[in-house]
Amino acid sequence: MSLSPEEQQKQVLYRDARITGKYNDIWQSVGKCVFCDLNKKYVFFEENNVVMTIALYAYIDGHFMIIPRRHIRSVKELTPSEWETMRKFMYLAKKLIRETHGIKGMQLVQKDGIEAQSTVEHLHFHCVPFDEPDLSVWNYRQLKNTPLENTQHYKKNRDTMIKLSKRFDKKYKHGT
Repeated sequence: MSLSPEEQQKQVLYRDARITGKYNDIWQSVGKCVFCDLNKKYVFFEENNVVMTIALYAYIDGHFMIIPRRHIRSVKELTPSEWETMRKFMYLAKKLIRETHGIKGMQLVQKDGIEAQSTVEHLHFHCVPFDEPDLSVWNYRQLKNTPLENTQHYKKNRDTMIKLSKRFDKKYKHGT
């Protein structure tokens, strides 16, 4: 692949943005939904308006994303066809990472809603090859509750879970 010096420099910027600290400056200055305007040269598979595309600002070699073409904020907005394609792509992702990079593990990170996204409110899933625990560094917080206390908190909301489950079934179950 022959690239101009400018394009080579841009590729290096993409590659190194996370470790140089440039990533935050870049995404904050875009001013548009980067997922609605995907560059076709990075899309490597597409079906039913869902794409698999390389993550320009990857966490690790082999990191890619699954993104619906439609600008939607949450999985609840996916059509049945889009959801089935997403499920298929999630299955393919792990197999593809293993075949391409020889890595057997994968983290699937769902970015759903504005609080979970650093760019825009456009649903997407990161498929991150996982070969070492250094990719799982979290900013842990001091917990207020024990596991059993948290279980009890959720059990107290059983009526809410049943109500939400019925609402989901009514709204999203088609043909059952």
